[in-house]
Amino acid sequence: MDSDSRAVRRRSALLPALVAGVLVAAVFTASGIIRETYPFGSLSRSTNDLGTQYIPFFAHLWDILHGRAQGDLLFNFQSAFGVGFLADYGVDLGSPLSLLVGLFPRDQIDLAVYVITVLKLSLAAAAMAVLLLKMHKGPRWVAAILAASYGVCGWALDDGSYVPMWLDGLIALPMFFLVAEWSLRRTNRLLSVLVVAVFWVSNFYTAYMATIAAGIFLLARVLTSDLSWLLRLRVVVRHGISFVLGLALAAPILLPVLTANDAATPSPSGVFKASRIDLFLSRLLPLSEGVGRTASLYVGTVALLLALTMPFNRFVPLRTKVVWVVTTVLLTLSFRWAPTQEMWHGFDTPNGSQYREAFVLCGVIVVLGWLAVAYGLPGPIAVLCGGALLAVIAVLSIGSPLLTRHAMTVLIASGAATLVAFGTIWAVRRSALRRHKWPVMVAFAVLMVVVAVETTWTAVVTDEKRAKVLSATEGPWDAAQTKRHDTIAAAQDWPQYRTEPGTSITPNDPMLLGGQGAGLYSSLLPYTLNQTLTDLGFGWSGYGRASHTLDNPVTDAIFAVGARLQLRASGPRILRSQAPPLVTVRRNLGLTDTSSAYAAQERLLGTKVYEIPDYKGTRFATGEVKLVAACTAGTTAFLNLPRVAGRARLADGVWHELSATRRPGINTNSAMVRLGTVPKSGVVLIEINFGEAPQGIPPKGAVGCLDQQALAKVVRRLRASGATDVEAGGHSIRATLPPGSKGYAVVSVPRVSGWQCSAGDGEARNPRDYGGLVAVPLTGTADRIECTFIPPGLRRGLAIGAASAALTLGIVLFGWWWRRRVRS
Repeated sequence: MDSDSRAVRRRSALLPALVAGVLVAAVFTASGIIRETYPFGSLSRSTNDLGTQYIPFFAHLWDILHGRAQGDLLFNFQSAFGVGFLADYGVDLGSPLSLLVGLFPRDQIDLAVYVITVLKLSLAAAAMAVLLLKMHKGPRWVAAILAASYGVCGWALDDGSYVPMWLDGLIALPMFFLVAEWSLRRTNRLLSVLVVAVFWVSNFYTAYMATIAAGIFLLARVLTSDLSWLLRLRVVVRHGISFVLGLALAAPILLPVLTANDAATPSPSGVFKASRIDLFLSRLLPLSEGVGRTASLYVGTVALLLALTMPFNRFVPLRTKVVWVVTTVLLTLSFRWAPTQEMWHGFDTPNGSQYREAFVLCGVIVVLGWLAVAYGLPGPIAVLCGGALLAVIAVLSIGSPLLTRHAMTVLIASGAATLVAFGTIWAVRRSALRRHKWPVMVAFAVLMVVVAVETTWTAVVTDEKRAKVLSATEGPWDAAQTKRHDTIAAAQDWPQYRTEPGTSITPNDPMLLGGQGAGLYSSLLPYTLNQTLTDLGFGWSGYGRASHTLDNPVTDAIFAVGARLQLRASGPRILRSQAPPLVTVRRNLGLTDTSSAYAAQERLLGTKVYEIPDYKGTRFATGEVKLVAACTAGTTAFLNLPRVAGRARLADGVWHELSATRRPGINTNSAMVRLGTVPKSGVVLIEINFGEAPQGIPPKGAVGCLDQQALAKVVRRLRASGATDVEAGGHSIRATLPPGSKGYAVVSVPRVSGWQCSAGDGEARNPRDYGGLVAVPLTGTADRIECTFIPPGLRRGLAIGAASAALTLGIVLFGWWWRRRVRS
């Protein structure tokens, strides 16, 4: 094909892509207006992880782009007392569209995420339109309708709309199919590699699924081509090379992500059980909802009906029919068998939504719909046969509780309108009106209206039903959050001390509101860090992947927390305290007893400040437990019951909630709680109510009494002997020490893989692990230390990426030289 022909083909695909993208944006926006969700109403869109994880991550990216973050793309000093950030960026924010967040005001983060979500849906539809017209010439208006149906498919509405990073997979699928088409035509080698790299960087999880699907797509395309077997093999090899080079080019992000994933806090695998066939089939129909329980397969009645006519269309070659029908059936069956279902998820069954690959089948159904019209519009027999198959699916789905009230009515109305529209087109093309375009245009308009109305209605029902199953966090950024953010900003003086924002809104409040605290919700939260915080008495949720704040003066001293946000009825306020510097000097690494959370805190503090008394316990028939212990009067009583739910109080004081409310010890873990001041009698009487899950007498080490004066004394000592000046870069810490400092410089930053530290002019080495913190050996001659964090896997990833770039460029240049030589 010459350059002029290619230009014409590109222009012919532009309009359908634009129409599909605009239609998808209109449908998604209209559904929000009808539901009155943000930004069109007061209902929150922050369902589940959208509010608790992704919006805070986007807020942190905004801070990085504007130079206001404590950290950079490599490291995050704000969350979990300091963790790597590059891997989180690659998982949650890797899409180039994420950078658009920087164009919005920070208090419009929710709007930025909404706009990015709409753009991703529209781009997925546009990419599908380009793919369909690349596969085979056909009616452009049908390509636009089918592409729009894909952009607002059931998976996009039900699963992807509140997990923005997954929507990159929705775009990746048609783009990877395009890479297969380019491999088939021996074109766009450089672009193929770049496309693969971009989407594996954007979100490796869904890109993995799209990569498998692209291999299946290529196999089907190769088997239905007229190429010789040798040329077919060359196509497969060319496709494989494009993906290998693309993956290698993505290595600077991909390797740190995979390395961090290996070191992350594990969550228990889910148990896959295939849903009933009526539930499975009902998700193909409009107005159905079952997020997490079944595969979201809805692509609109028009697209589904066209796909069902493909086997009966006499214009479609027999080999094409057989290959694509077999491919689709096997692909569908792979969703019903545990081993293949695990394969789609990287050989691990998720404990949340178990059909995250459903967008793959949605895309293939749309491709089938295109094949049904690309070779020639289906005639009356094919359309009626497809309608009969649709009727069978509807009958088998009648008993499904996932179908809402008007599902069948909408299905019948949409199906009838589709049949009439295609019947009209077929009749017009065989009558005296075939020279007139207006009947076809009217039919096209009818189908467009059918798609728009049906998908909008389905989007409204989906959001409404999902909101009853999955909770939403507080609404979008408002005046209250602005006040909290401003209060924290006015109080903080990083890196002289940390300002703890707490975790009152989300576990990611340090990123959302500012400050530097314990909170972090990330699937990549390091397991060693989770263990460190758990040992110290911190609570968590999300199977240990969401760490929470702990209001405890000892841990505040350990982690240099000098200011803490407290929420009162009158508004937020800052509670200040004297805190050691971020870097302290210890003669030795102190105590080794870690038999309890109190002992673990004392180890990192370097001095005993708790009384850990013996106690007597009584368990009542009601399930309540009373503990009686003796401590010094005036000390502060704490209770640490990490793996139970309930509440506790000191004598007849105020009840304090234990935070492990959902599957204690598995999904959630309770933090240490401050009960109150020990009375003059020295008797510590603790009442514990375990609620609906009675427990026995807690083991020794659950109760601790803090000597505040002893704590103040050790803090003064650590301040006097600690660093005289601390500077923090994007991913580094430098500290000036008192002359002659010996022993160890302890940096109150978690000792996660990636840190390299040097003392004075010494060589940078891996630091010591001091109870989970960074410790740098001192010789007495060094008056400064410097620690730098490089994400594990980054250097190797950069080397692999550079090699891939060089090899890709070499292949492209060689191909250009060879073609030029042949022409001459």
